[in-house]
Amino acid sequence: MSAIAAPHTHEQPAQGAAFNLFQLGDTATLQQNILQPTLDYLGISCQHTGQLLLGTLLCTARLPEAKRVELAIGPYGISPRLHTRLWDEYLARQPDLASHIRGLASQHCFLRDPHAELGYNLAYATAIAWLVYQHQQLRLPEHCDPASLARIWETSYPHRGGQASDFLQAWRQAFRQRCKARN
Repeated sequence: MSAIAAPHTHEQPAQGAAFNLFQLGDTATLQQNILQPTLDYLGISCQHTGQLLLGTLLCTARLPEAKRVELAIGPYGISPRLHTRLWDEYLARQPDLASHIRGLASQHCFLRDPHAELGYNLAYATAIAWLVYQHQQLRLPEHCDPASLARIWETSYPHRGGQASDFLQAWRQAFRQRCKARN
């Protein structure tokens, strides 16, 4: 039995649908209030990690359903199958990290429906999204521009036919909106 198997008593949020990320705020707000605090909590100080996760969030949240993994949940589009696999095959072998990640989840809701956390708990979903990369022993290059981050996303993050150009388009669109908001 899986470490996170639980009965599903309700429909999981944002399953299979594109997520309207900008209801949460602009990129600076996401970085400052969600991504960076989550990475700090995990003890990750590499600035490129935050950029990769921001790009992953921007891109995956905007992917059309045809390019999202089947049963994708939340803005990072993580499937219940991958979520379970990360817990069973990766975190089960790293109890300290597992405990740390579990600390981001809701106390009662995680026990009732752990996959739902991917849809409504952005700090938890961010940590799990990072684990998608980390469990592959991904090493970010010293110099990361959006194009190199896009290639990493394309080859390392689950999707159905997403391309680096999807990542770059989402990145450019988000930062265009950020520039317009400043003016």
